[in-house]
Amino acid sequence: MMKKMVRCALLGAAAFLAAACFSKQDFNTQYDTQVLIRFEPDADYQWDNFVDEFFNGGKDTVGFHGSFALEPIYHYARLDTVKWDSGHHAKPDTVYFRGGLVISRGKDADASVGRKPSRFAVYDEKGGNKGTKAYAVFHDTTAALMPKHLIEIAIPNVDSYCEPKFMMVHNVQAVYQAVKYGVGLADGPFGEQDYLTLTVTGYNGTTETGHKDVKLVDGTNAIKEWTEVDLSGIGHIDNLQFHLTSSRPDLPLYCAVDDMSYHYFVLYR
Repeated sequence: MMKKMVRCALLGAAAFLAAACFSKQDFNTQYDTQVLIRFEPDADYQWDNFVDEFFNGGKDTVGFHGSFALEPIYHYARLDTVKWDSGHHAKPDTVYFRGGLVISRGKDADASVGRKPSRFAVYDEKGGNKGTKAYAVFHDTTAALMPKHLIEIAIPNVDSYCEPKFMMVHNVQAVYQAVKYGVGLADGPFGEQDYLTLTVTGYNGTTETGHKDVKLVDGTNAIKEWTEVDLSGIGHIDNLQFHLTSSRPDLPLYCAVDDMSYHYFVLYR
C-alpha cells in the first residue's frame, strides 16, 4: 500500500518553479512555466529541517517516502514494512526499499578494491549535480513490486500539457565497483559487450509518446560525472517511467538522478 503523500512544499523537498510566464490577455486563466525538480529544500526551507524531516534526524543516508512532489508532478517510491518472525532475517517493523525513487545524500568516489560499495551513494566527491547536498536514486525491480507509474503529472484538461526537457544522471558507487572490479558479480568485471541502460518512457494515458535510452555503462566505460540527458523528444505526457536493463543479471539495478526539468502549460477555462 502506498504510504502517505509527502509534499515538497511542506518539507521544502526537491523542487522549485524556475520561471513563470503569464499571458497579458488571459492573466487569470493560463500559465506557462518551467518546473525543475532538484531533490533539495526550496529557498524557504532550511537544510537542517530538511534533514530532520526527510533523513530521520540526520541518522540515515536515504530518505524513504511513499511519494514526494511539487504539484503537479508526483514522484513515487515503493515501501514495504517487514515484520520479524522465525521465517525472516529482519528487524521488527523495518522499512525496506523495493523500487522507485528515493532521496539520498550519500557520496563516495573511492572505489578501491575491498571497500564495501553503496547502492545509495553516487559515485562522486561532491554529491548532487553542481555540488548540491541531495539527489534521487532510482532502483528497478520486478513489476509486481513497483508502483503503476513512477512519475505522474496532473493535467487539468485537454488544453494543458507537460513535456520533459532534460535530466541529469550518474552512476552509484556499487555499479562503478561492479563494472571495474566485478564486486558482487559472479563472472567478474564488465567486458566490452556488457552494458547498463536507463530507458525513460513517456505516456499520455496508456499511449507511449516516446522514449530515451541512456547508456550508464557501455562495455568497460561507465559514466563518472553528472551527465545531462535531453528528454525533449519524448513529447507531451501525463506519466513517465524509468526502466534499467543490463547484460549482467547480477548487477544491482540502481542509478542516480537529479535536476529533472519539465515544460508545463495550463489553460483554465
